[in-house]
Amino acid sequence: MKLSIAIPVYNEEERLPEKIRPYLECLEKTFPDYELVLVNDGSTDATLDYLRRLASENEKVKFIHSAENRGRGFGMKTGVLASSGDYILETDADLPVSPEHIMWFLKFFEQNPDYSVAIGSRAHPESSFVVKQPPIRIIFGEIFHFIFGILFGVKSRDVMCGFKMFKHEAAKDIFKYVYDDRYLAAGEVVLVAKRLGHKMKELPVRWEDDKRSKVKVFKDTTRSLCGLGQMLVRDWQGKYDR
Repeated sequence: MKLSIAIPVYNEEERLPEKIRPYLECLEKTFPDYELVLVNDGSTDATLDYLRRLASENEKVKFIHSAENRGRGFGMKTGVLASSGDYILETDADLPVSPEHIMWFLKFFEQNPDYSVAIGSRAHPESSFVVKQPPIRIIFGEIFHFIFGILFGVKSRDVMCGFKMFKHEAAKDIFKYVYDDRYLAAGEVVLVAKRLGHKMKELPVRWEDDKRSKVKVFKDTTRSLCGLGQMLVRDWQGKYDR
């Protein structure tokens, strides 16, 4: 059984090196049959140089380079579709969820073979926080999920969490129908999975929010509301149907 981890990266020369080394060390001990797929989304700093060095040092690490900055959704989709693992995890470049959760998610799939998608949820009653998100992000997040549920009939407490695992076939099926290149793609993935009939489960996570987060609450909220409108149109047009 092979695991793929897809991570979109943009201008991560400061955060990524300090995060990725201990992450890889933990993977080598607990799940050595893995591949790490890093998608450089048009970084303008030294991120690409670092990815080259990392890939040259570790044959399990590969990277994909895009000269143009397209957005997190583009990087996420590109990384997932390039992954070859039996299970595919997509997560954020600041690695907010510890690698121990990987084994917990894999165990869930083993015990529940009819499920094909496991979604990390910060709103799960059993979730905990190393560093909590700012209150303003929590408030706007709750408003967003309320609107998301009303528009699409999706009962999920945290569609935007950057820690989702898929069985291989489900990942390839779902990400073909993801159109948003930016932040909202994380939620579009859940909508597509529901429309295509994949069985999903929200699981608890231990979340560590990074103070250097690139999320801009008011700007990204405005973009998300516009993105929801675009998703609604695509849903009406049947673009999430096979």
